[in-house]
This record gives sequence, structure tokens and C-alpha cells, in this order.
Amino acid sequence: AMQEECGGINMKMNRFPCSIVWQPFPPLTWIIPMIGHTGICDSHGIVHDFQGPYYVEEGRMMLGKATRYLPLDPNKVRSSVEGNTAEERWDKCVDMGADDFRKKIHCLIYPNCNHHVAHTLNLMKYDGWNNYEMLQLWYIIFFRARFCGFKGFLISMGPFIVLGTIVNRMEIFMR
Repeated sequence: AMQEECGGINMKMNRFPCSIVWQPFPPLTWIIPMIGHTGICDSHGIVHDFQGPYYVEEGRMMLGKATRYLPLDPNKVRSSVEGNTAEERWDKCVDMGADDFRKKIHCLIYPNCNHHVAHTLNLMKYDGWNNYEMLQLWYIIFFRARFCGFKGFLISMGPFIVLGTIVNRMEIFMR
């Protein structure tokens, strides 16, 4: 029901309406697969991605296409922002979050793309909550987000699995 309200997902066009999108951030993701680069999409599926100091890109993620996505329900926006529909209120919060982060320096640790997405969810008071943080976002995405097909799974998890296998084999060999 939610996807009909927000429009359809189009993986080829990298459009994920009312969703959080994720992509690996090599080499960090290879070691800790929860760590990645995130963006948040408006109701038309256009990603808003905090990519650098004072810069939020619209329409394109920093490292290419999303490999995971988490569809969210715009009806769970509890913010008092104006809008005639849930999608209009969602989009208003996405724009406000982008505007706020266009005034911030970008850093690998803080503030980064994950803080931008968490801040936008907090502006929305998504699902009645306004305390989203980077670590919670990683957890939610890691355990609830969908892969963009098998290719998305391989790009997201493949290097970690290969690296883990090599380390495991080296450990066995060293005994």
C-alpha cells in the first residue's frame, strides 16, 4: 500500500520513493559491513545525498547506484510541517534536512551523510520519534533494508565475505 502512495521503485533509474538508500563505502564496509554511505529520497525517488562541505547532491549518490534501500511510510511523518498529503510533508522535511546540511562542513566522522539522513528523520518525527542517530540508522539499514537484487547483495556483502574467508583460512593455515 505504501509504495502505491509514494510511487514505484525503479532500481535501473536509481529511484526509491520515500526510502533511505545505502551503498558500501570501501574499504570500511569490507571490514564492518554495517558502515556505508546513505541518502534519503523524496516522494519521487530523487535521492538527497550529503556529499561534501555545504553540498547536498540531488538525484545522484556519491558512489554510484544504491545497493540497498529501506522503503518508509510517509504516513508515519508526525512533524507539523505544512502539506496537503503525507508525501508533501515528507518532501518538505527532506528539503528542510538538505537545507540544514547545506550549512554544514562535511567530515568522515561528524557530520556525515548518515547524520543528514538521521536529522531528516528527526525533522519528520518519523514514526513518532525524533532521536534518530547514526548508529541506529546503521542497525536499521543492516537488518531491515532490502538489497537491490543479487547484484546489490554481492556489491554490499561480497568483499566482506571474501575478506572474512581469507582471514579464516589464514587462521586455520597458521595453526
